Amino acid sequence: MNCPKISVIVPTHNNGIELRRAIESILAQDALDVQDCTVEILIVNDASDEEFKDQLTQLTLHFEQCRLLNTSVQSGPAAARNAGICAADGEFIGFLDADDQWPFNKVSILLPYFNDNSIDVAAGKIQYIVQEGQPELNMKFEDEQNRITHVHLGTLLARKSIFEQGLLFDETLTFSEDVDWWFRLREKNINIVIDEATTLFYHVHGNNMSVNKNIGELQLLKILHKSVQRRKANQSSEFMPQIKDFRVDQPDPLISIILPLYNGKDLVKKSIDGVLSQTFTNWELIVVDDGSTDGGASYIENNYPDVKVICQKNAGVAAARNTGIRHTAGEIVAFLDQDDEWAPSKLRDQWDVLKKDPYCSFVTCNQIFICNEGVTLPANFSEKLFEEHRSLVPSALLIRKQALLSVNMFDQSLEVSSDFDLIRRLRTARCKEANVDKLLLKKWYHGENASLNKPLMKKEILGLLHRQIKGR
Repeated sequence: MNCPKISVIVPTHNNGIELRRAIESILAQDALDVQDCTVEILIVNDASDEEFKDQLTQLTLHFEQCRLLNTSVQSGPAAARNAGICAADGEFIGFLDADDQWPFNKVSILLPYFNDNSIDVAAGKIQYIVQEGQPELNMKFEDEQNRITHVHLGTLLARKSIFEQGLLFDETLTFSEDVDWWFRLREKNINIVIDEATTLFYHVHGNNMSVNKNIGELQLLKILHKSVQRRKANQSSEFMPQIKDFRVDQPDPLISIILPLYNGKDLVKKSIDGVLSQTFTNWELIVVDDGSTDGGASYIENNYPDVKVICQKNAGVAAARNTGIRHTAGEIVAFLDQDDEWAPSKLRDQWDVLKKDPYCSFVTCNQIFICNEGVTLPANFSEKLFEEHRSLVPSALLIRKQALLSVNMFDQSLEVSSDFDLIRRLRTARCKEANVDKLLLKKWYHGENASLNKPLMKKEILGLLHRQIKGR
């Protein structure tokens, strides 16, 4: 980029000396010193009282980069920001509330991300600074610096062009217009990156608009309802990535692995050893014993003490997987059948795909079938299954738990086709998917595989086809 112009919009209503502090923090950017960009500051006066107008005029006279926009009627931050956007000359837009500050290196941190033309919004973390005499905030911070990854507009820079895509702020909202805007960004699959650096100092002084407000006052339920209605109307994905999913340097998440067990004591060692050999190490393994009679649960507890074992009455593999999902601590879920085996890089390869694309709900991989020695193949067994091919079975999945919950997990009424049905419903819900085109799964044929019950499988698949036609 050749020294782009950044328009910074600063709404103000009856602000005092803190407004000057905010402006000075914009002009102190090190990116300006090395001429990586230029800046204009649009101070949008949202009908301040007369006693503040002279100060605003003096600021525009003192700082040549400032322009003053006046409104005759107080309309709120959303309307003020929209007025600033419409008047902006810059290629990029930034925001700053009149009582906050930008760190001196915010622009130099975020601007390089836009060298990638696919990136439309770049942001960072908020650091909360509590004024002396103010009570401590009831918030869960990410570190000792009182920082969080959040939706505050002061953290970001955005291409001006995205606001022409129906992404101006909702002026009907008194509070949380930033939350609503972030919802609409994600509904449109806007490409976002969030850096780990601090890009906003948020000052808590007792008069902040949104601090210590409850959910009703912040209109959050209203915003969520409107988002759901828009997604239904636009037939867009029911899955919505979380803000933290856009972090470029996010640590490896906890992956919860669910292994249903039913009389598989003699098979499961190979499966569990495949988990233990994973190059991705931040995982938990949950074995759900579905009423086994071969002592498999005791075998695992005695030989794999770090594995969590849950026992239930026999209810079928779909119920066992759902039980496992309900006991997961991770936000990313994998499944492994008792007769399947993973390659060591399976979780790492798939997580790398999910990490790069927060809008992706699930990732699959390639598989081959391997026949146990001495087992006779049935006449209807296709030899092509011994060749590498994409797999959609649960053992091939790595999926965001939020996506699983959005389609109500596995259908427990299905005995042998709940896995096919899950993929069907994820696709019907327009969940984005990807595949790692590598052989990461071996499925062992041992003569007792449940999926080879052809009459029952045929019956259930026909039932699923009927559901699909009916739109269920």
